Amino acid sequence: MVEGPGCTLNGEKIRARVQKGQKVLDIRRNETNKSSEDSTSSSFQCFMGCEFTGVETLGKELFMYFGLRALRLHFGMNGSLRINPLGKDLKGKPSVLVIQLTNDAVCFFDTTVEIRLSEDCVQRVKAMEALDICSPKFSFSQAVEAVKRESERMLCDVLLDQAVLPGVGNIIKNEALFDSGLNPAVKVRQLTSEQVHHLVKMTRDFTLLFYKCRKNGSPLYKHYKVYKRPNCGQCSGTVTVCRLGDNGRMTYYCQRCQTGDPSEVNISKLPTRNSLIGWAYQGGRSSNDHVAKQEEEEWACSLCTLINRPINKYCDACMSPRPEVPKEPTKLEHSPFSQDLIRYPCNSFSKPLQEIKMNRKTAFGTTTLVLTSLSAKPDSPSSPAINQAHTLETMRGLSTHSNWQWKSPSNGVSGMQFKGNGPHKRQSQADHSQPNKRMKTTNGLSGVSMPHMGSSSRGAQSNDTSLPTTPCCKSHHRPCTLRVVTKEGENKGRQFYTCSLPRETQCKFFEWADLHFPMCHHGKRTLMKTVLKLGPNNGRNFYTCPVKMGKQCNFFQWAENGPGISILPGC
Repeated sequence: MVEGPGCTLNGEKIRARVQKGQKVLDIRRNETNKSSEDSTSSSFQCFMGCEFTGVETLGKELFMYFGLRALRLHFGMNGSLRINPLGKDLKGKPSVLVIQLTNDAVCFFDTTVEIRLSEDCVQRVKAMEALDICSPKFSFSQAVEAVKRESERMLCDVLLDQAVLPGVGNIIKNEALFDSGLNPAVKVRQLTSEQVHHLVKMTRDFTLLFYKCRKNGSPLYKHYKVYKRPNCGQCSGTVTVCRLGDNGRMTYYCQRCQTGDPSEVNISKLPTRNSLIGWAYQGGRSSNDHVAKQEEEEWACSLCTLINRPINKYCDACMSPRPEVPKEPTKLEHSPFSQDLIRYPCNSFSKPLQEIKMNRKTAFGTTTLVLTSLSAKPDSPSSPAINQAHTLETMRGLSTHSNWQWKSPSNGVSGMQFKGNGPHKRQSQADHSQPNKRMKTTNGLSGVSMPHMGSSSRGAQSNDTSLPTTPCCKSHHRPCTLRVVTKEGENKGRQFYTCSLPRETQCKFFEWADLHFPMCHHGKRTLMKTVLKLGPNNGRNFYTCPVKMGKQCNFFQWAENGPGISILPGC
C-alpha cells in the first residue's frame, strides 16, 4: 500500500516539476473494460483546455486542480506516477491516466481516478489537514481528541481509519503500536490520556522516518521491528501474524513487548528507538557525516593535472602540494519533516577501522561512495595509511603489486582478502592513462527484498542438501528474489525466482521455486500458505490444494523446510 508519506512525495514531485498555468492538451484514461471506456473516458474530456492550477495531498489522496474541476487520485497498493517518461519507461504496465499539458506529461499507473469539484476538495483538505499524519500542519491535540472519540474500537482499526488519522497505512500502524507497547486488539477506552498521546506521537514519529527514508532512497525495512519479520527486532521473540479488526488487515505484533493490559505499560520504561540524536537536526545543526567532504575527494594537480588519491598531500608525479580546500558554510535542509527526525539505534553501527569517501558523477547526479572495513586489521606491519591506499587502488584497478581475492562465506557476507607480493610502490603516471573501472559490491544476498534473511523460528531446520538453493540469474550472476504470483489465474499463489535488479535493468530470468512442493490429490502442485489464526500453530507454513475454495481436496502437509519458509503474508 502506498501510504501517506508516499502520496506526499508524489505531490511534491508534481509541485516541483510541473509548472502551474499549463493547459491540458490531451487526457486519456485506459480501462480494462471496453464498454466502460467509452462512457468514462468521454467524461474526462471536460478537462480539455483547462489550466493546471495546483496540487494538494491529504493522507493517501492526491488532488490535481484544473480550474473548477479537480482529479482525485488514490495510489492503492502499488500505484505510481511518472513525469515526462521516456519510451522505455512505458514498456511495463499500461498507464491508467495520461495528462498531456503544454510542456509536461504526467502518467499514472495502478491508480484510482475520480472527477471532483475543486471547491469540495479544497474544503476537505482544510478540514482534515490538522489530522493528516504527513502534514506540516498536523495538530497533536486534535489528533488525540479524534482517537479518543473512537473509544469502543480496537487500536488497529482506529489507526487505519482515514477519517481519524489520514495517511496511516499498515506499516505505520504495526510499527507505531510496537513503539507504544500496546497490543493491536486493545480498545481505545482502556488507554489513559497519556497513553493516547504517546500512541499518536509514535505514529507521527514513524511517519516522519517513513517519509525521510522514501525521500532519500534509504531502505525503510531496516527500521522494522515487527512488520513482516519472523522475530521481534527488540527481544528476538516470535512475531505473531494474524488478521485482526473489522477489515481483517494483516497485523504483526510481539506478545512479549506489546501487552494486552495497558495498565502494565510504563511509557518512561518503553524501549524507545528515538533516544539517539536526530537525523538531520539537533540544536540547529545538521549532520552530514555520510557525505564526503571536499578534502576526502580525489584532487587534480594544478601543475600536471594528475588525479591524486584523497590521502595524498603531494602530487605523485610532480610533488606539488595539494591546494588548500576552502571552507564552505553549512546549509540546513528546509523541510517541515526534518526537525523532529530521529536516528534509530539500528543505524548506530560500530566505527569502521577504515573509511574512505569519494564523490562520483553518475547518470542521476553526484553520489558518494563510502568504502569501509569492519574486519580485523591485517597482520602486515604497514601503516593504516598504506592499507587505505591499497584499498583505494584495488577498487580503482590500479594496483599491480598486490593480489586481492573476493570471498563469499557461507553466511552471505562478502569480504576481501589481501595477499601482499611485495612492498607498496608508487604508481607511475602511465598507470593513470587507462580509464578507471568502478567495482560495485554489496554485502549479503542482494536478491532478498525482505528484512528477514533467516528462516522462521517455527518449523524444524535441517541440513538436508537435497533442498533447493537460491539460484543466480544467468545475465548478472546475482542471487534471485523469491516472489509470489498475485495475478488471477491457475498459477496464483505460486512462488518463483526472478532477477533481483530494478525493473529497468532486470534480465528475463524466471524459475519456479515450488517444483519440490508435493502434489495434491488432484495431481496439481500445492501452494504454501501460513496459519493466521491465533494459537500454537500461528505463523507455521503448510501445503494445501491450489484449487478454489469449495473444490479443494483434503490434502494437508506442514512445510518444515524450503525456500519459502521465511516468507510471511503480505499486507
